[in-house]
Amino acid sequence: MSPGEGFSIQEKYVAADTLYSHIKEDVKKRAVALDEAISQSTQFHDKIDQILESLERIVERLRQPPSISAEVEKIKEQISENKNVSVDMEKLQPLYETLKQRGEEMIARSGGTDKDISAKAVQDKLDQMVFIWENIHTLVEEREAKLLDVMELAEKFWCDHMSLIVTIKDTQDFIRDLEDPGIDPSVVKQQQEAAETIREEIDGLQEELDIVINLGSELIAACGEPDKPIVKKSIHELNSAMGFSK
Repeated sequence: MSPGEGFSIQEKYVAADTLYSHIKEDVKKRAVALDEAISQSTQFHDKIDQILESLERIVERLRQPPSISAEVEKIKEQISENKNVSVDMEKLQPLYETLKQRGEEMIARSGGTDKDISAKAVQDKLDQMVFIWENIHTLVEEREAKLLDVMELAEKFWCDHMSLIVTIKDTQDFIRDLEDPGIDPSVVKQQQEAAETIREEIDGLQEELDIVINLGSELIAACGEPDKPIVKKSIHELNSAMGFSK
């Protein structure tokens, strides 16, 4: 072998060795990248499955809430309990945002023959998470709006109910304190005027009673089954106080 041939072979050997080293390094980097991708994918799916389970539990709570009370203080407690869901959602917010970002990055980076499969699996999980997340916010808002409406109705009913009870009692006391019919014409006239005033009072009370009964009927329709008898009993008390029975 001539020196020239030996030098040529040496060059080829060096080139082959360099190429092999590059390939080996590329394979090593590829293996590291694949390991990292697998680790990230595993962590992503584990974390998103965890948050999906948490969100599903919240949705279940919202789909089966306790019946709305007819009592103002209890409705306030229910409003507070409903707000606790928003607090739970705030705690999950950082993880939710992180998973959204990582999922979108994984979809953007995905490649190769299985791109559609892996990307679709991640996208499906993201879509499910976002859908449940938004659904929870909608359910919380709807629940709060309904609770506030019923609370406003309950406040009006119980306030008017109490006021009417007091007015009826005062009117009954006034009637009992009336003197027996007099003989003197001037006294009789005063008694007639007093009687007319009482009749007007009673007519006004009847109008107020009708209003309160209507409010009570609305409250009965809006509150849950356990509280309906409470409102019905209160309406019956008003009717009895007025001398009526239903």
